[in-house]
Amino acid sequence: MVERSELHEGMPVWTHRGEKLGYVVEVTDEEFIVEKGMLVWRKGYAVPLEDVREIVADEVYLNHGPDSLLSGPREIERPAKRTTH
Repeated sequence: MVERSELHEGMPVWTHRGEKLGYVVEVTDEEFIVEKGMLVWRKGYAVPLEDVREIVADEVYLNHGPDSLLSGPREIERPAKRTTH
């Protein structure tokens, strides 16, 4: 299993087939948050640390594909980013 200290904000996250899922936006003791999507449709997903297959060249590779991300790990509410005018 990957250690929490090996993960940090901004790391790209990939499926087991090499499909890009998003980026790490937060790391907690037992999981990390992957933000997936574009500006308007951004969603964050909590992924358990044990779902990480490996970390190579500062990139995270999971044991599963995007279907598992959407059905397994829980979707979380991400606070809206504020913009100033």
